[in-house]
Amino acid sequence: MRRRASRPQLKRDPLGGSCRNHQTVVIVIAALILTGGFLLLRPLLLRLAANYERRLEAAPIPAPWLSLVEQSIPLTRHLTNGERTRLLHATRELITTRHWEGCGGLVLSHDMQVIIAAQACLLTLAIPGEPFPGLRDILVYPGAFVPRRICDPRKWLATAIPERPAPELGEAWSQGVIVLGWEAALTGATNAQDGRNVVLHEFAHELSFEHHLIPAVVSLATLGGGPDAQRSPTVSDVEAWLRVLQEGYERLCATIEAKEPSVLDPYAATNLAEFFAVATEAFFERSRDLSRECPELYDQLRTFYGQDPANVAAA
Repeated sequence: MRRRASRPQLKRDPLGGSCRNHQTVVIVIAALILTGGFLLLRPLLLRLAANYERRLEAAPIPAPWLSLVEQSIPLTRHLTNGERTRLLHATRELITTRHWEGCGGLVLSHDMQVIIAAQACLLTLAIPGEPFPGLRDILVYPGAFVPRRICDPRKWLATAIPERPAPELGEAWSQGVIVLGWEAALTGATNAQDGRNVVLHEFAHELSFEHHLIPAVVSLATLGGGPDAQRSPTVSDVEAWLRVLQEGYERLCATIEAKEPSVLDPYAATNLAEFFAVATEAFFERSRDLSRECPELYDQLRTFYGQDPANVAAA
């Protein structure tokens, strides 16, 4: 008859409970010390940040920037001295606080950065706060670029022919990345009346992400139905904003189907997100035409951007 293995007797550590209690007390004390230290240092940190911002604002703008922006970006020529100063300060902030990278062999110069950043900051000239707080990286190619696409092997069929991505002039990612082609960025800057500006277009997408202007467009992080999926646009009248945007989009689709002309590029009929970005291009570059063809849309954009370029152009 085999003997059953006896179950080992677990020895209790008479000090185990007190050790765990001691560790808990140490953790609590450390947390209190860290919290207290943060609360004590918080005013100092805030003062240091405020002093840095004041020094940054007080620092003189490089003299060449004024002529560079005026010559390269005609849209800035109507600005008052105060608006131009704010634009250049925002331009410097966008350059110094974001990661810029030349891609595809492009040597990204400081002048290139100024021309791109100044166009972008036109959008936020009257929007309070830091320009584009959700933006991290700005990647610039020499010209059109072929975007990289990630293929999910679970959705790939052996009989399917992979679609070859077409060259693009710009992209905006909801993760805080904007990709631009330099040739298009420069052309869009110098031609201020054709309603086509890739910098305004892509940075309008960034504003759309940050202000939740197109609720139907959600990122992968919100597909699970989390709280972010239901965020409303940060505009003064959400109901009017959504109604005007949807009606304008549907009207454009009908206009294109009827083969009638429009101030808005046909690409705006792709979806609501592209409709907003293309409308932004027209708002700044063909403002009077947009105000006549789509007065409600123009009014909504005027309220959001805090600018009235149609009246400036008419003056």
